[in-house]
Amino acid sequence: MLLQVNSKPLLPNHLVEEDFINAAFVRNNRHAKLRQRRGSVSVLESDKWPNGRIPYVLSTAYTPQQRAVLALAISAYNAKTCIRFVPKTSIDVDYVDIAKIDGCFADFSRVGGRQQVSLVDECIEYATIIHEFMHVIGFIHEHQREDRDGFVRIVWENVIDGANADFEKLSSMGLSNYGERYDYFSIMHYENTEGSKNGRPTIVANVPEYSALMGKSMDFTQG
Repeated sequence: MLLQVNSKPLLPNHLVEEDFINAAFVRNNRHAKLRQRRGSVSVLESDKWPNGRIPYVLSTAYTPQQRAVLALAISAYNAKTCIRFVPKTSIDVDYVDIAKIDGCFADFSRVGGRQQVSLVDECIEYATIIHEFMHVIGFIHEHQREDRDGFVRIVWENVIDGANADFEKLSSMGLSNYGERYDYFSIMHYENTEGSKNGRPTIVANVPEYSALMGKSMDFTQG
């Protein structure tokens, strides 16, 4: 069984596409948090990428310019986090296949064997790539945390019909935030009008001045 969740910006500013296909998540009911420079992924051992090493293969369909953007995102992970994206070798069984499949999405955490990251032409932006790779490591969206009601309010009447699942808390799946503070400025947060059917806010921050800033991050949260 695969769980599909709609998400974060796909086109330069807005995407309403499947964002991660979550097999390991359904199987193990765990949520991971990664701390830049310091942290580790808190999923079950069986779903962690051993030693933080994530082998990948890259489709030949990407242009040299697109490969340069992908390389920049990969270099950022390698420089700023404990995660290492490395080219797949002949002995790697579990790996990520990065290709132009259909929109922007990623298999969640380590599924086992070949797993997919889809980055079509419109997805080849640094922030979008960072976002999708976060799902590969084990991140969900910030606004779907169990404790989100203390920080944001979902304006359900403004949400696109059929998109409610993209705004629901994932508490029923046994998630934990592992003591990490809610991050309005996370690259995993929706913008305040994401998934809106009328241009009005779908997410309102409990701290009013944060509403317009949510979902605008272009890089890792510092700290």
